[in-house]
Amino acid sequence: MNYRFIPLVALIVVVGSLATVAQNTTNSKQQTKAAQVKKILVRDLDETFDGKPARATMHEITWEPGASTPAHRHPCPTFVYVLEGELETQVGDGPLLHLKAGNTLYEPTMTLHSKTRNPSKTHRARILAIQIHDRAIKRLTIPEK
Repeated sequence: MNYRFIPLVALIVVVGSLATVAQNTTNSKQQTKAAQVKKILVRDLDETFDGKPARATMHEITWEPGASTPAHRHPCPTFVYVLEGELETQVGDGPLLHLKAGNTLYEPTMTLHSKTRNPSKTHRARILAIQIHDRAIKRLTIPEK
């Protein structure tokens, strides 16, 4: 057996292992770049919305550092309160907004919400989103094509 190649084979195995670990780490980071949505409340209301039975839905949405949300619309008015961190967002043709904890935002029905991202490299951002809508509406976020 030729033992001169053992160090070379060992080096190839180590480099291959490191490349696999680096790829898995990169994939994990890419997978955590999306916002996480947690449903907090769904409550049927006595009131109506556009003459139809209404429902209130509340979500907590969390963006880890650098995470973003793709362009979308909501089929109902959406009210936002920033719980933690900072976000950059744009609603309709309005300016890019820089929101911080304690700020609020109103998104009119079916208005394009094109950019939302957490610009921080170290801190997460969280919001509370409240929507009042027709009970028949099942999809409260409509991705932009």
